Parts: sequence; structure tokens; C-alpha cells
Amino acid sequence: MENETMNQFTNDLLKEKLFNCQICDEICTSEILLVKGKGNVCGKCFEEKCGEELKSRAELNTALIFILSKLNLPCKFQSKGCAERIASKKYFKHIARCEFKTKPCPMVNVKSCKWSGNNLEVAEHIQEVHKEDVIKSDNNIFKVEASLTEGFSVKLLSDDYNNCILETSVLDNTFYYALHEVKHSEENMEYSVKHKSIETSNKTVINTVGTLTKLNGIYNEMNLYKNPNATAVDLDALDILADEKDMIINEFNLNPKGVDENILKLLECPVCMNTMRTPIYLCSQGHSVCVLCHEELDECPTCKNKWSNGRNYLIEHHLTDIKYPCRYNKFGCKKIDVENRLNKHEESCVFTVYQCPMGCSKSGNHAAILEHLNSEHADMKYEEESKIEYSENKEEAIKWMMFDLNLFRLSYNFKEDINFAVELVCSQKKKQYKYKITKVVLISKVLWHAYKSAVCFNDRRNWEQFGSYTGPKYFMISITESN
Repeated sequence: MENETMNQFTNDLLKEKLFNCQICDEICTSEILLVKGKGNVCGKCFEEKCGEELKSRAELNTALIFILSKLNLPCKFQSKGCAERIASKKYFKHIARCEFKTKPCPMVNVKSCKWSGNNLEVAEHIQEVHKEDVIKSDNNIFKVEASLTEGFSVKLLSDDYNNCILETSVLDNTFYYALHEVKHSEENMEYSVKHKSIETSNKTVINTVGTLTKLNGIYNEMNLYKNPNATAVDLDALDILADEKDMIINEFNLNPKGVDENILKLLECPVCMNTMRTPIYLCSQGHSVCVLCHEELDECPTCKNKWSNGRNYLIEHHLTDIKYPCRYNKFGCKKIDVENRLNKHEESCVFTVYQCPMGCSKSGNHAAILEHLNSEHADMKYEEESKIEYSENKEEAIKWMMFDLNLFRLSYNFKEDINFAVELVCSQKKKQYKYKITKVVLISKVLWHAYKSAVCFNDRRNWEQFGSYTGPKYFMISITESN
């Protein structure tokens, strides 16, 4: 409540433009100079646009600077959808990289496109208007043909989980390229590139690597050459790959930065091909498998010998310092960490793949399942505090409901007793919740707790009995956060 009051107070001050520069009309977030006869001026305008006469009449507005330092400001692009509130000293840093900031189309210098929009809109725009410049992935690899003689080029690399802008160009006997992430993530991403010949008879491969930068700015040849994150490859080296039309293929593979692919390859389970984590079990001949495959198999898949009672403690000891990608990496998660912290992250990873709680075959992450429910099961949505009428029909009924950005499944039946179950399906937040069932007519209220659990996706419900039928009634469900 205190935060809401403070935010409202801040909004009221901003409406009065108390912190706005009298020259550029932007919010002053660092130095505020009070110029006699002019008003408050930001440090930038004071240095660039105020003459000596105005500067002689200025002094720091220390009172306003102090007040501003205590406030969290709404983003300049709040009307575009940004919900962040930022401390004044970090305000312009946020504005510079805000995903809701309006930018020109990355194709503006290639196709003279006049469109502008924010980072969340740019991929959709390119896919609709510049379809010929969209490259789809093939088994998580983006294969891009490039000319070693033509000039500046821009492409969108796009799949279900990644959207990146690729720039390429040739200058001074050098092939330049840079990759920019459309949607900013917390994790740095590196990418590896295999430069290959289009001609299948030429088996030569040249490997390079790079780091994704943020989509921010106007893309043209000069900016590409000046970009410190652009990769430069000697054209003479690539010439051995070129066909008669001076074309080559560049295969881009995105990986979380900090992951050692060679080590992870050595830790690959020979059965499921997933990276092994502790515990790692051994057969009598010393072959290792992951814990899940050990439970399902009676013998070692490599040598067909029986399992021993031992574990590979030597490898387990060294795993504590190895960084893994999240197991949902192929679905878009870019989190990497050591095993203990990563296990906790995966419990609530937003890229966790779920089965549709309504029982159909659809699966996907939180956003995909929610979109599916609104599209295909909208008639089964339960709005909080709406009525569930008692029915003589004893078949089980299933509905879905939302609370605090989380998805819940509501199940009930009226067999010999009245039974309800509320289950947390897709979790966006590390919280616990309880639900309240109100039975109207008897006017009794009972609280039950529901926690995130695998039971959301099988036929075992955490049924709670609500007594037997005693007359006409209806029920209402509400969910709250557990204390």
C-alpha cells in the first residue's frame, strides 16, 4: 500500500512538470540547475545550450535533486507498455535500452522501410513485410547464404524461441557480421558460426564465434564496421569456400555464454543424450548413465552388464563448478548456472513445457498454453467469484482460472460427496497459494491449500470433500497468496 501511495505521489509531481527541463522538456534525472529568469535546466542543456550570461545566473537546485533521488520514476515509454519504475540515477540507462522504445525498422537502410516500433514488435513486422529476409532454423541451426562480393545485408533469424537481427557486409578484403538480440534477456548469449561451402564436395569448415548485442540503434555499414562486437573474417580465408557465384553458407548456433560445449558433450548420457547431473550411476565396467535412465534400465546399455551399487563420485565432485544451460534451453530459456542454483531455477522456469490442463494434446510453455486456453478452451475459463451450480450430473468437470499471472486448474464433481480440487499448473512466481470455497445457502467458508505439484498433469487430484448434498446451493472459488 505504501508503494502505491508513493507511486501516486510521484505521478502527481510529474504531472506538474516540477522536474522537467525548461529547454528540452525532458525529466532532469541528475544535475538540475536553477537558472534565474529561466527555471530548472538539465545538465546536458545547461552545457550545450546555455550561454555564458545564463550560466552566470545558475545554481544547483539541491532541494529538487534530493527529492528526485527518493523517487522511482515511471518509464518514458509507459504508454507503450513498459511497467518499470526506475530510480532517477538509473533512469536514462533504462530509457536507452528499454524494449518499448520506438526505433526505426532494421531494414531502413536496405529496403527504405519507413516503419518504426519497439523491440517487441519488430520481429512480427519483418515477418509480415519483409518475408524474403527471414531465416528459419533447421534443428536449432540458422543457415544463411552470404555473398562475398555484395554490400550491406540485414536478415531476421527467427524460430519459436529466438529472434535476432543479422548484419553482414564486405569491406577492405574483410567479411563483417554482427548479431543482435531482438528481445533483451538477462543472460548474455554467445553464438558460434561454421562457414561452409555451398558445394557439398568442399568439406572445408572455418569456425568463428561472437557475442549477441542488444537491438538498439540504426543499422548500416558504417555502424557495423565501428561495432566492437562485430566479427571480422579475412576474405582470403573464406575464398576457398566460395562457389562460382562467390556465395558461402554461414551456420549460426546460439548458446548461453559461459557454457563449455566440449565438457557438456563428455557428460552426455548415452541413453537419453541429456547432460548428466548428480547422482551419476555406474555399471560393473565403469560406464555412467543419468539417474533417470538408471531407474528405467536393468542393465548397462553400453556393455550389457548389471549395474553396480556404486556412483561416479569423481565426476560428481567436479560437477559442482560446471555451468549448465537450463534444461529448457531449446525452448528459449537462456539461464546458465551451477547445478544447485540451476535446479532451483528450473522449478519455476517460465519456459517449462506443460501439457494442456484441459486434457487435450497441446503442450508448450506458460505463454503458449495460456494463448491456447484463450483460443481453444475459452468456454472453460472460470472467472473468480462466479457461480458453480450444484448439479445432479455426477461426472467430473474441469475449468481453468488465472490469479497473480499463474494458471490454475479447477476440478469438481458431485458424486456421493461434493469434491473440489484447485491445482497450480503453470507458475510464473515462486509463491504458494491457498484457495477458498464459499458454499452459498449454508454460508460456510473453508480454506484449503494448493501448491505447485506434478499432480497437475495426471488423474490424481488432491480432492477435498465438502460434505454431502443437503439442498439447493452453489459454490464460488477464490485464490489468495499464502502467508
